[in-house]
Amino acid sequence: MSRTGAFTLRLAESWTEIRENLGRSVLQALGVMVGVASVLGGFSISDSHQARSDERWRKLGGMERLNVQPAEAIRGGNPSALQSANLGLRRLDADEGEEMNRKAVNATSVQKNARARVRSPYADQTRQISGIGGDFLPLNGYEIERGRLFSTSELEAGAPVCLLGAEAALAFFPTGDPLGQSITLGETRVVVVGVLRELVFRWRDGDGNAFAWRNRLIAAPAAFVATRMQGDKYSRVDRVTFKIPDLSLMEGFARELVAVLKSNHRLQDDFRIDDIAARMRKRQSQGQVYNIVFLLSGVLSLIGGGMVNVNIQLASLKERVREIGVRMAIGASGKEVFKSFLTEALLLTLLGSLAGLLLGVVFAKAICSFLEIPALLRPTSFLLAFVVAAGFGVLFALYPAWKASRLSPMEALRYE
Repeated sequence: MSRTGAFTLRLAESWTEIRENLGRSVLQALGVMVGVASVLGGFSISDSHQARSDERWRKLGGMERLNVQPAEAIRGGNPSALQSANLGLRRLDADEGEEMNRKAVNATSVQKNARARVRSPYADQTRQISGIGGDFLPLNGYEIERGRLFSTSELEAGAPVCLLGAEAALAFFPTGDPLGQSITLGETRVVVVGVLRELVFRWRDGDGNAFAWRNRLIAAPAAFVATRMQGDKYSRVDRVTFKIPDLSLMEGFARELVAVLKSNHRLQDDFRIDDIAARMRKRQSQGQVYNIVFLLSGVLSLIGGGMVNVNIQLASLKERVREIGVRMAIGASGKEVFKSFLTEALLLTLLGSLAGLLLGVVFAKAICSFLEIPALLRPTSFLLAFVVAAGFGVLFALYPAWKASRLSPMEALRYE
């Protein structure tokens, strides 16, 4: 008989045995079902939450960013001559950082903040003004809905122009189109040249907009805020951001950037570098810890179910001793008996795994529905759950199959 034919026969015999002993078979498959459902459900819940978090970062402009901000260099006492002469974080630092490694840097932006009175014909409020430059808008997830961006000449000259976020446009021009209208920032009248698209993100349906504060943006050229609003002729900034898509280049770029900044800052540590990508890698490593916990819980279920399976198979072996003796008496080898028992165990594992995958999908969707986040089911989670179940199914079937294959035909035929 061919190998394919022998396997098909063993498979048919196993299916008949499972159907004739349905209660016992269900108990044997139950541990596999619970283990697979635990692995798949846990992984899917973890993946769904992480995907939701990643979506939030994408709407914020991505996580491949390196932020540089001013820091206090004086730790106590009077400042030294070098500290007093230092000019702090400036637009020059952004320009030199970008030129330092154009292969790594995809985009650069600067930000200069000020708080001032903002007036229009319809409102009078005190708000934060964001002086921006470079690629600030795309790096922070903003898009123009109406109007235009600042031109290069307006950014360099610090022209009296501004952009309004969706909430700011509604607050200061509730009854009309802000484009081309004048608004007063501090003591200077500026022209609104663009309105930004509303940023919206909700962790769950029914939650408030987590990006509501970002729609309050009132942006002007950084040079305008520094010189006209704060009288700073050195073009100091409050933040420089570099976008580095290749995270493998992030660490090397950061080291080179530190050297450039120290050179520009008279060897003073008056800046700090905030690696968003490093924070995200830490978050991902924490997510991996949760995945390991879910995997271990599934493995423990499979071990418990496997031990039950071994006991059930050993008990069923006593009921089938005469059957095995007859098979051996008419020519079946111990190796064939071993394969027969192993095939039955694998078929039970397969059926239990399929039921467990279905149960895991239901479990994951139910929990994600309760959390009000979209459920994400990755093919790798299905594959891993199935492979783990198959591995334990084979492992715990080896001893009963081996014991059955070692029976003596004569003793098996005399067994009552």
